[in-house]
Amino acid sequence: MKNFLSIILYLCASLPFAAKAQNDLEEPQLLYRKRIMYGANVNSAGLGGINFKFGKQKTALIKNLFEIEFARLRHPKEERVFGQSDNPKKYTPGRINMAFFLRAGYGQNLFITDRMYKNSVSLHYNYAFGPTLALLKPIFIEVLKESPNNPTQAIIATERYDPVNEHTFPLAIYGNASFNRGLNLISPRLGGYFRNSLSIEWGQYPDEFRSLEAGFVVDAFATELPLMAPELANNNQFFFTLFLTYYFGQNR
Repeated sequence: MKNFLSIILYLCASLPFAAKAQNDLEEPQLLYRKRIMYGANVNSAGLGGINFKFGKQKTALIKNLFEIEFARLRHPKEERVFGQSDNPKKYTPGRINMAFFLRAGYGQNLFITDRMYKNSVSLHYNYAFGPTLALLKPIFIEVLKESPNNPTQAIIATERYDPVNEHTFPLAIYGNASFNRGLNLISPRLGGYFRNSLSIEWGQYPDEFRSLEAGFVVDAFATELPLMAPELANNNQFFFTLFLTYYFGQNR
């Protein structure tokens, strides 16, 4: 991921100059005051999310941005393994909660170079900050147990995962239960975030464009988020992730 982001940053520095040289003789386009962007990203936490941004022109080279992002983050110690059965399903030993981050914030998009010509490329610096709502969904698993009606037979029961006090015998774990189990027990934790990034933007027409954004985001909470059983791994209250986002956008 770090090497890939380095390549993106190198492209950010080189592509705008090449595009400008190709378009010196073309007519400049209109100044658009609003923009809408839809995106999907991958991050260094092993997963990714979806994004939405709305921008309004502040000056010729600065746009104010309002953004919303929904992302899935994992604990560094999470590792999926197969359960023990003839038809195994996977689960994550020690994980007691699944984490989803909902970020909503304000920031700015600063034009380092502008995409003033058809088929040109521009370079931007971006930052944003705001609240983060962490949604913690408890983990349920399927467990092989003796049938209460017939001790010689085994049944599959769905139970909340307790890797320390109850489910310490992994050979009894069949795998993760359905994702729907535990949705009614989601607990929220409020924190905040700061995002910093560079992006390159290109497009054949001035009112439509594509964009690649690379950078980092830091999330902070008042207390540690209980993603793993504390007896088995240390939990964190600060999360630093690298990300790469692809956007489809419109200028208006």
